[in-house]
Amino acid sequence: MEKQFKVPIRNLFCMLSYVNDSIELIESLNDVDEDLITYDFIVNQFLTEVVKLNRRGFVKDYVASTESTSRLGGRVMMSESMPYILARQPVVVCEKDQYTANILLNQIMKSTLQGICKNRYVKEETRIRSFTYLDYLAEVDTPPLTAESFSSVYFTRHNVHYRRMIHLARLLYDLTLLSHKQGNWSLFSAVLNESSLNSIFEKFLLNFYRFEQQEYRVYSEVIQWKLDGDRTLLPSMKTDISLLHKNGKQKIIIDAKFYKNVFQEHFGKSSFHSHNMYQLFTYLMHQSKELNLRGILIYPFNGVEVNETYQWEERMTMEVITLNLGDSWRKIYKRLITLLVEQ
Repeated sequence: MEKQFKVPIRNLFCMLSYVNDSIELIESLNDVDEDLITYDFIVNQFLTEVVKLNRRGFVKDYVASTESTSRLGGRVMMSESMPYILARQPVVVCEKDQYTANILLNQIMKSTLQGICKNRYVKEETRIRSFTYLDYLAEVDTPPLTAESFSSVYFTRHNVHYRRMIHLARLLYDLTLLSHKQGNWSLFSAVLNESSLNSIFEKFLLNFYRFEQQEYRVYSEVIQWKLDGDRTLLPSMKTDISLLHKNGKQKIIIDAKFYKNVFQEHFGKSSFHSHNMYQLFTYLMHQSKELNLRGILIYPFNGVEVNETYQWEERMTMEVITLNLGDSWRKIYKRLITLLVEQ
């Protein structure tokens, strides 16, 4: 049976909050017992935001709409109207700006509510509550939610109060994609999809270190090959996470790998994935010789704990570690912060 990563809902919530640049959501739940933070809990946080927005009044904006009409109004669309004109019909196509609540922010809200209503794993009273809130948005459409829906959202001073609702909607969308029911909703079992989960794991670590420490400048670094010849044929070298200390003398390069197995097997012998080791070593060898370097490969723990360090000259080490995403969030947080000072 294929191994699956079992991650408490609180930890997925925190990881995705970093991925979506919404760590204020984590801070708002710091006083809540981790065992109480279930999928249903997050749904109810979202529903609470819907009630607040309804009381304040949903944001409206002007949206262009077109219609075939015998009465002139708005802007006449000549190319669209030409078939009617040639057919000598008393009809033209006009474009009008309509002041409406049927805008992207409210569409995301309503589509999320609709998804909750149909989710049979959510408590019945929560589904009923969500269904009643659909009436708030009677004039609003419900397009299918996609990643592009959320990336198209822009906040201004007029709609910034929607931020928390949108972040919660995005989390619910991501959690639904990543997870399936395993026992009860207090524990999600992420179905292993190394390409998508690797991207999330990488961005989580990048943004974690951007937000949670001040000793290092954190960025993703494009490295130039130190080779003569046609470089256009060479593969690109881009680190997942580079951390340059403010003293300018120390640098850490982190490679995040969301693999189901930290080891590869070859003729019955277990070893670390060779291409991961070669890649990180190449990154390190292309750094300035004036730097003290640490290269760290981080894999999620999936049954085997690893914490190995290898030395290359006095100024450079390579490390391979596992991070247990099933631990309490406090332990994960402490482990990642401590990692920066370990030698």
